[in-house]
This record gives sequence, structure tokens and C-alpha cells, in this order.
Amino acid sequence: MEPGLHWLTRGIEEAQAAHRERLERFFASAEPGLIAIDGPMPGASHGLWGTNAIDMLAEPDAWLDDVFAGMAACADLYADTRTYRPLLIELDALGTHFVDALLGASVRFHEGQAWSEPLEIAPEELRRPDLARCRVLDRALALARRALERTEGRVLLSTPVLSCPVNIGMNLFGGRLLEDVAVRPEAARHALSVITEVIAGSMRAFAEAIPEHIRRVSVGCSRCMPPGFGLIDGCATQLLSARHYAAHFAELDDGLLRLHHRGGMIHLCGAHTQHLPIWRSMRALTCLQLNDRAAEDLEQYDAALRPDQIVYAAPCETVSVERIAAVGRRRRVVLQATLPDGL
Repeated sequence: MEPGLHWLTRGIEEAQAAHRERLERFFASAEPGLIAIDGPMPGASHGLWGTNAIDMLAEPDAWLDDVFAGMAACADLYADTRTYRPLLIELDALGTHFVDALLGASVRFHEGQAWSEPLEIAPEELRRPDLARCRVLDRALALARRALERTEGRVLLSTPVLSCPVNIGMNLFGGRLLEDVAVRPEAARHALSVITEVIAGSMRAFAEAIPEHIRRVSVGCSRCMPPGFGLIDGCATQLLSARHYAAHFAELDDGLLRLHHRGGMIHLCGAHTQHLPIWRSMRALTCLQLNDRAAEDLEQYDAALRPDQIVYAAPCETVSVERIAAVGRRRRVVLQATLPDGL
């Protein structure tokens, strides 16, 4: 056994296998219900979760050693038989700015958080990079292959944050992108097309590097789905009217989800309910993940979505576990928290 996995016992593996099977049954069922998925304790996490300071792209083995140590510190949590705590490594290079870097943006770290600088070109000047010659992507894929080798296929691996066209467009161009959507739609359409091609190319590259049964989406320790599902972010869709989203973004988002043979999830964290009619119509959109402000509209999502769409919801100061559980009596809901006794 790889030395870094000395803590991975048969009991943990059996609990993980049982949870994966249960989640698969949950997705296959048409019956309402509630299950819980929650990541490890913050002090033993890494990457997007905030504690790992080693550069994973520059020092992959040292980074993996640190991750294994963090996982070992909370090994007992992975054996929890009620709440699924996925045995998963987040390969979250550059956080939410991974795709920005592929498109030429300068990405830096400040107080442990990745930041990118907007490009100084106009949206219509954006050009598709040669992903086969992209150093950041090449190093991220090398990390994925090394993680797969060192974990011997016994630990799930997430892709980096591959985001979505509107988020990346805002990262690269700021408010200019939204202005162009309204007044120079051809310029915006060009930039969004290039961004979508790069996201799609990255999705395909990681699909080749990580076998499907091992591969999961970013933030997979609380958004874990069965194999074959993808993820797009929808954070910045709160800035779009229903009309502009439908005209410029919906087809791109739908196309990215369709790259995954089982469809996928959109992550939401703001006020997005103006888009519910079109999200209901997207057949590839199988799950909607709600946290923070988005979770406050939980009942609106419940009322407006198709019966076969699953809701992932994270409790917060204004949204209780009990409120999420109540929706689970009407549709399939994944509680992104520890399952309390009595539920």
C-alpha cells in the first residue's frame, strides 16, 4: 500500500462503497428522499477549503504528502455510515481562476486565496490557446496522473474548478462583458465561444487523465455525485436578466453539461430564480446546488423544477437543516451537512 494511505482501513473502504452505492440508488430513484453529504473537518482539509499552502503544481508529491496527512487526521470521519464524507482529493489548482490562467490571465495568491487580473484586451480579441502547449493545464494533468498513481485508484479525485462561460468572462473582462452582451453582442459572443471551447477542452483532458469511476467534480467533498456527471458554476448568472441568459448563455451551459453522458449540476450562490423556467427545460441539468443566498429561495426551486431534478442544499444562518429536510419530503434532496439524529 502507498505509505500515505496507511490509515485507509477496510472499514473505511466498506463505508465508502456503501455510500457510493446508496447515492447511485438515490439518483436512480424517482421517490422523494433526503441523504447527507459533508466534507471533512476544516482543519484537515486543503485547497479550496483553505489550509494547504504547498504549490500543488510545482511540488505535487509534497502537496500529496500534506493532503494524505490531513486525511489521516480525520480518517474516522470517512467511516461514518450515516453521513457520506467522500474519500476525495480536491485537485483545485488556482481555485476559481484555473481557466483564467489557461486564457492568459495573470493569477496570483494573496492570503491563501487565488486572484486573477483582468485582461487588457477587448472581448473580441480573445484567442483560443493551444491547450496541448499550455503549461498550467499540463502540470494540472500531471498532478492528476500522479495522484491517481499514488492513491492506487482507491481515492476519488476531483477536477479543478472549470467554472462556466459567464464566470470566466467576468473574471477576464469584468463589467465590460455584461455591457457588451447588451450593446455589442457579437463581441461578447466571440469571447464566450472561446471561453466555452477552453472549458470543454479542459473537461475532455481531465476525462482522459482520470478514469470515470474515480473522477468527480470540483468541491466534490460536498457536491459529490455518481460517476458520469459534470458541473458548471452559475454564480454570475444572478447579474443576468432571464432574457440575456436565454439569448447568450443558456445554450453554452447546456452544451457543457451535455459533454457528460449523465448530464450534471449547476452551482448557485446568489439570487438566480429568474432563470428557473429555462433551467427546468434543460434536460441535461440533473441537479441544482444551492448555498448561501441561493438556499434562501429553496422553496421556489422546489416548486419550479422538474420532479426528476435533484436539489443539493447547504444550510446557512438563514436556512436551517429542518427547512431543507422538509423539502426532502417532496423531492430528492441532498443535505450538504452532517445528518442530525432523528432525520
